[in-house]
Amino acid sequence: MTQRLVPLVAALICLAAGSAQAQSSSSKTTRSTTTTTTSPDGRTTTTVTKSTSVGTSVSVDEEKLGAALAGALINRMDPEEARLKRLAEPARTEDAFGAWRVRDGGRDAQDCRFEMGEKAGFLGVRPATATGCPGRLAKLSKWRVQTGELVFYSAAGQELKRLRYVEGRFIGGGVEMVRD
Repeated sequence: MTQRLVPLVAALICLAAGSAQAQSSSSKTTRSTTTTTTSPDGRTTTTVTKSTSVGTSVSVDEEKLGAALAGALINRMDPEEARLKRLAEPARTEDAFGAWRVRDGGRDAQDCRFEMGEKAGFLGVRPATATGCPGRLAKLSKWRVQTGELVFYSAAGQELKRLRYVEGRFIGGGVEMVRD
């Protein structure tokens, strides 16, 4: 139970903190010991001082911490997404080439097929030709593999979906692609 509350409490603290500025804290502790000795005849006095300093410093970027905690909370809320993330392997461009059946749970997407083109354009973006797909899937008209995920773009270049490569299929954002 405590492990589940930690991200929530931390996220609430970040939200309460307000601005997304970097926070830092440092402290330094110095300890001194002074020893004075006098010779037996009383003529000589010796004073020795020893100092020890210990310092610590901590810095936190609230924006990145908040984003990480929000991601942890989302994964807690969606166990299926967290499971897929654990099972996913990094996709390669060649993993996506060819024909795919595409589903998103809608009855009108039964015969939806994508042909993932090989010819790369600007920044490695390639065409995805949709056949028999409803508009919501047909607008996924361009693709590329970025950071191990299949990323779909609209014709205007806006990122629309990110899918993970799990056991030979692409899954994510409510879409599943299986080899045709």
